Amino acid sequence: MIEILNLAVPYFGLIFIGFACGKAKALPEAGLAWMNFFLLYVSLPALLFVIMSKTPFAELNNPPFLIATTLGTMIAFVLAMVIGRTTPGSGRRRSPS
Repeated sequence: MIEILNLAVPYFGLIFIGFACGKAKALPEAGLAWMNFFLLYVSLPALLFVIMSKTPFAELNNPPFLIATTLGTMIAFVLAMVIGRTTPGSGRRRSPS
């Protein structure tokens, strides 16, 4: 259980810090675009790289886990795409001409 917390807490901690900073200063959403960029494109990938670099390769090379996560991701994507295309009013918005 502690291993899961050690992996999850840094990610959710960064997300919470961004949320708390946005609420504490009551900045408009446009003013927080820099923080969104920093968290999504700089901090989280760097954190993922650090965690992955410390993990032994034997733990990363787990075919059943890789297959299960890949299939789960593909199923979720296809399900979301099917629901999005078949639900009325949730399709692509058309620009007024």
